Amino acid sequence: MNVIPVSWARPEQLGHYRTELLGDGGQGVVFGVPSPPGRFQGMRMAYKEYKQGVRHDDDVLHDMCLFTERLGSADRAFLEERLTWPRALIYTGQAPTAQPASRNPGTRVAGFLMPRAGAEFELRSTRLGGAKAQGLEFLLNPDGYTRSLGLDVDDRQRLRLLADLASTLTRLHQEQVCVGDLSPKNILFTTGAAPRCLFIDCDSMRYRGRDVLDQVETTGWEVPETAKATWASDVWKFGLIAVRVVNRDQQQEDTAELRALSPGLADLAERCADPDPDRRPKMAEWLPALEHAVVHMKSRPRPAQPSSTAYAPTQQQWQQPRAPWQPQGQPQAPIPVWTPTPGPSGSSSGARVIGVLLTLLAIVVVGGFVFQHLPSGSSAGDTTQTSTGTDGGTVPFDSPESSAPEDEPASDSSATAADGTTVDYLPVVDNPEAAEIAGTFAEFFGAVNNRDWDSALTHYDPATKVVNLGSQSSREGWAEVMSTTTDSDFVLSEISESGRFTLATLNFTSNQAQGYGPADSPNDTCDTWTVTYQLTHTDGYRIFKAPREGVSYATC
Repeated sequence: MNVIPVSWARPEQLGHYRTELLGDGGQGVVFGVPSPPGRFQGMRMAYKEYKQGVRHDDDVLHDMCLFTERLGSADRAFLEERLTWPRALIYTGQAPTAQPASRNPGTRVAGFLMPRAGAEFELRSTRLGGAKAQGLEFLLNPDGYTRSLGLDVDDRQRLRLLADLASTLTRLHQEQVCVGDLSPKNILFTTGAAPRCLFIDCDSMRYRGRDVLDQVETTGWEVPETAKATWASDVWKFGLIAVRVVNRDQQQEDTAELRALSPGLADLAERCADPDPDRRPKMAEWLPALEHAVVHMKSRPRPAQPSSTAYAPTQQQWQQPRAPWQPQGQPQAPIPVWTPTPGPSGSSSGARVIGVLLTLLAIVVVGGFVFQHLPSGSSAGDTTQTSTGTDGGTVPFDSPESSAPEDEPASDSSATAADGTTVDYLPVVDNPEAAEIAGTFAEFFGAVNNRDWDSALTHYDPATKVVNLGSQSSREGWAEVMSTTTDSDFVLSEISESGRFTLATLNFTSNQAQGYGPADSPNDTCDTWTVTYQLTHTDGYRIFKAPREGVSYATC
């Protein structure tokens, strides 16, 4: 058997790499390499330097550097295009003279050399402040937001990306490599004629049963079993990726959207979620199913989303019988209204309220907490760090504040003027729960309008993921976002039941300063909204969230 030597180099052989900082994560710092040494000359490379105190198994890293060298030419060509895999060891101290790394006691492994992501994996957007790593996590956001960045990825492209990812995972599993921390934060992508994924942070993978670093899991992507970094855990997480990429959602687990594209894919995703790891499908089962879905995919309408003009209804569409309320008609009987106790006048929240109510963790960036809200708001909350990847970079999406105009009374002819908020419920007056539900919304929005944040927050279900009620920083960030616009003309137009939730559709108008409108229409100063909220009944009705598919808006 021929022994393949591992390439070694000193940091000073890499050129002035410290001037090309790409990212700074919890385990190490990533730099661009201006002058790759030896056989890597002329190649686009990066150097990951481990931080002091980070434990890493140098022998496993040593063996990982030999992985692609031992593959057949076809597999090697395929995987090298899809992995930023360790290729050489960077050391300080005495020059190594033996293999593996542990046989060189005077040598310290400082990090490793790896391929650097190409320009095709960069997203260049003025909204993001320049070029950023094009992570798969971008696709877990509404189409309107991604289009505003110049990134338009339809269902067919999403399925082709999933097919490429499934093919990569299948080959890795065949070579006894498990990803472990499989989540969109560790995957870059490119679209076009040949959509392709690229794994970053490959030193976190389990290589033939051994780890360079301690295994970790990204919040929201944990497997239920104790064992981590197995083929079964990768399959569990791939099923979640498939569901969430198709849903354009950060935390969705419902397979309905995937089933609309392909029942076979939805069945596979549901099998991936089996709590028994042995009952989950192998990755290879996804390949023919994805190929079939791409070839036979039928077009489907996307649900209306507040951040996408492609799905924003016109004013005429908004007045169609989706909800029984018809805004232009004059009522034949007095409209029952609920008016909360008046409070001091102050700023209120309109379009940003929708953003906060819709928010799940969106783009979570290194060194901070930046949430993406559909209409263009942002909020602070508990944080999770993302991988810095091979070109590092955060994805800032801050929302500047604006001064909100004074509150206005509801404009409906039968509504009574009040310092708080008025909610009409004539369209559902025959529903015995209408008055209580209208009261919940009136008290909530009235408290928001009066900047009584603590009172407003009591109207959330304790299990909501819109805001972490137990975190002071999350509550303060929520309050900051909610104080930017004003809303009025509330009408409760529809009530129905769905499982454990009561669905309540609220129509209203938001007014905001120019530049603070929805993400795809930032210059809107007035928008009409139709929002269907999920309510629970916990000591009265509480707001759980407003699913994206239940939200639409039109410019006034």
